[in-house]
Amino acid sequence: MQTFHGHIYFLENEIDRAAIIRENIAKALPQLTYIGRLIAKPVGPHSKPMFEIHIPASEIEKITPALDEMRQGLSVLIHPVQENELEAHTVSARWLGEALPLDLKVLTKT
Repeated sequence: MQTFHGHIYFLENEIDRAAIIRENIAKALPQLTYIGRLIAKPVGPHSKPMFEIHIPASEIEKITPALDEMRQGLSVLIHPVQENELEAHTVSARWLGEALPLDLKVLTKT
């Protein structure tokens, strides 16, 4: 089954707001297959703290507008899970809110 990842970004001083948004998403979107913990520092290609959600492809068209309503101004990256991570995080990705810079070096195979 095809899956999408959603990354909801926040600043360090927004962690309380991010926790509430995460809780609201968990309650409102039972179709999600995973809701990750708040990660309070940049990790991997992500330039800001964030938490991750997994969205079944069959639900992406329903969940995207709901996420847009619940994100309270936070930026959200949605991308498909695919072998080419660089392509997934760029060409195949979509943003809700402001698009943030990603550290694409970590996604390229050396």
